[in-house]
Amino acid sequence: MAGTESGAPNNIRTAATIRALARMAPLDLRRLARDELLSWMAVLPLAVAPVLRLAAPGLVGALSHLGLDAGSWLEPLGAVAFAVITPVLIGTVVGFMLLADKEDGTWRAVAVTPVSLRGYLVWRAGLAVGLAGPLALLGLRVGGLNDLGWGAGAGLALAGAPLAGATAMAIAVFTDSTIQAVTAIKLGFVLLVLPAFVMGRGGPWSLLTAVVPSWWPLRAHAAILDGQIWQPWAAGAVAISAALAAACLCRTACADAG
Repeated sequence: MAGTESGAPNNIRTAATIRALARMAPLDLRRLARDELLSWMAVLPLAVAPVLRLAAPGLVGALSHLGLDAGSWLEPLGAVAFAVITPVLIGTVVGFMLLADKEDGTWRAVAVTPVSLRGYLVWRAGLAVGLAGPLALLGLRVGGLNDLGWGAGAGLALAGAPLAGATAMAIAVFTDSTIQAVTAIKLGFVLLVLPAFVMGRGGPWSLLTAVVPSWWPLRAHAAILDGQIWQPWAAGAVAISAALAAACLCRTACADAG
């Protein structure tokens, strides 16, 4: 009986949390539409995919006349563009929205609502991941640089999508101003693209880049191309991004406790 009575308030709080989170979605869309920079970043992957599909054959042909074999770089380029950069772009959009909320005091207000600050951040990170996955898959299919099929393409998109959540959380938690966030994103893009240049070359650099989160979906892509088992690498990609997001949450909890 006591369990039933204690369960009722929990159910009420859960329902209130869900309603509060659901009300955020249309507000987010309006905010995104009003911000020209963020709205442009959000739709950029949709614009890049058909452009790459149309331009890639001509570019490869032009470079081949110069004695350069660009064809071997097309598929890795597609993996970087849509399994890494696309999720990071979506995470950046959500991260800047979180940072704006942090600066205007919304975090303090949310912390005393049924949603809680942790639930609010998890919701935002999950939203970034949920948007990044379909966009990454669409880019991989429409971009025409990777002939992966729907199954492998979906697996690669799911491997890269959690980068969006980790990016959003990192921007929100570890930066305190737009200038800091922009600097961090610039450095982050360089770091996240690095594994594409050293992967497959062997040597210590190839192993050292395994600490970079983007290495894992790119390693899954390389395994797909070689006809190897790729699912463990994709699972590793999800795990490391989830671990990074969890570390951000822990830092937020520690800061609140302090």
